[in-house]
Amino acid sequence: MQRRWNQTTNSQSVSYKVEAWDKLQYLFKVKNINDHTLHFVATLSGKLDLERFKHAVNLSAEAFPLIRCRLDETKGQLTWEDKGYTSDDMVHFLVSANTEESVTHFICKEIDAFDGPQMKAEVIRKGEIDKLCISMNHMLCDAAGFKEYLYMLCNIYINLHKKMNLHMAAMGNRKMNQVFKTFSLRDKFRILFGKNDMATIDPIQFDLEGDLSNPYIETRSIPQEHFSALKAYAKNYSATVNDMIVTAYVRVLYQLYGRTVIIPCTVDTRKYLPNRRTNGICNLCTNLTCNIGSEIGLLFEETLCKVKQVMDKEKSNISCVKSIYLMEKAFDLLPDKLARSLIEKNFSNPFIAFTNIGILDKTKLTFGSVKVTEAYMTGSIKYSPYFQLAISTFDDVATLSINLYGTESDRSKLSLFLDKLVTELQNTILI
Repeated sequence: MQRRWNQTTNSQSVSYKVEAWDKLQYLFKVKNINDHTLHFVATLSGKLDLERFKHAVNLSAEAFPLIRCRLDETKGQLTWEDKGYTSDDMVHFLVSANTEESVTHFICKEIDAFDGPQMKAEVIRKGEIDKLCISMNHMLCDAAGFKEYLYMLCNIYINLHKKMNLHMAAMGNRKMNQVFKTFSLRDKFRILFGKNDMATIDPIQFDLEGDLSNPYIETRSIPQEHFSALKAYAKNYSATVNDMIVTAYVRVLYQLYGRTVIIPCTVDTRKYLPNRRTNGICNLCTNLTCNIGSEIGLLFEETLCKVKQVMDKEKSNISCVKSIYLMEKAFDLLPDKLARSLIEKNFSNPFIAFTNIGILDKTKLTFGSVKVTEAYMTGSIKYSPYFQLAISTFDDVATLSINLYGTESDRSKLSLFLDKLVTELQNTILI
C-alpha cells in the first residue's frame, strides 16, 4: 500500500493512494449507477463482548488503515487521508425490541466517502442475542475483499484474549497488476489482443420510477434442504449452483420481455492468483457475459445446458482481465482528470446484471464461543434504471437480494421478481 506523508504547519498527516478500481467505484456513484456501500448482516448465538469487539476494530484499522480514512479531492486528485478514526467513530451499540427494523435502518445508510470512516458497524441487541451489521465502502474492496476483512476482524477478536498486545502487519499491493503479472508472456499477449464481450450491453431496462430518498434491500432465503437439492440437481448436469441461479434469472427475464437478455456476471480475478491470495484488501473483480442466444429452450434443463456451455467458455477466457487492466494503466500513465474523463466517456454499465458474492466461510466467520448462526452479504444499492441480482451463501443457506433507491411501486415489482425467481428454482426440484 503506497503511503504519503503530508507536512502541515503543526502536524503530519498520512495519505494513501486511491487505486484505479477505487476511482471506478467512485465514478459509479458520480454517474448515478449505484452508491458505493457493501453490507453484511449476521445473527449471533449470544452477546459480543463490546469492548473486545471495539479493540479488535481498532487493531483491524492498523492492518487496513483505509477504513479510518476520508476521501479528499482538494489537491487536484483523489487521495485517502488518514483521519485517525477509532472504533468510537465506527461502532454503535443499540438495544432494540424490533431487530429487523433496526437492521434495515442501518444497512440502508450509505457510507460517506468524504466524511469517513469507511467502515461502520452496529451491534443490535435483543435479550441475549446480538445481530451484527457492518457496512463497508465499496471503493475499498469488492465482496471478496470485504470477506477477507471480516475474517481478519474475527481472527483478531478471537485471539485478543491470548495476546492483548496483538498487532497486525500493514497490508500492501491493492493494484490489478498483481493479477496480470501472474500470467505468462504469451497469455499477456492473449489478454491484450484478445476479444471479450464486456462492452456488450443489452438495452432492456426494468420499468422503474426510482426514488433517491427511499433505499431498500429486498431479500429471499433458500433454506438448507432446498439449496442442497439445487446443488444435487446441478450436479446431474455437471453444472454449478451459479449456473442454476443464472438459468432461473434468464428464464424469469424471458417471461417478462419475451426474449433472452444478455446478463453480465461478476467474476473474481483472484482465481488467477496462487491460492487466491492477494497482497492487500482491494477490488479485483471484472465481468463475464452470459449470452445464450435467442433460443431459451422449453424446459429448465434445456436452458441450464445452454447457460453452462456459455459460462464454461467465458470462464476459460482470460481476456476478461483486459478492460480492468487497461483502466488501471490509464490511471497510472495519464493525468488523473484525463483518465477519469476517458473512463467516463468510454465505460458503460449494464442495466441488468448478476453477482455471486459466494460462500461466507462459517469456520472463519466466528467470534469464538459466540457463533454466527445466520449471515448474508449484499452489494451496493442501485439507482434506477440499474438492476442487479445478488446471491450469498452461509452454512448452505442462500440469500438472494436486489437493492434499489426506488418507490414502493418499484419495491413491489422487485418483490414479485424475486418470488418468480424462487418459484422457478423450486419447480426444478419439485419442492
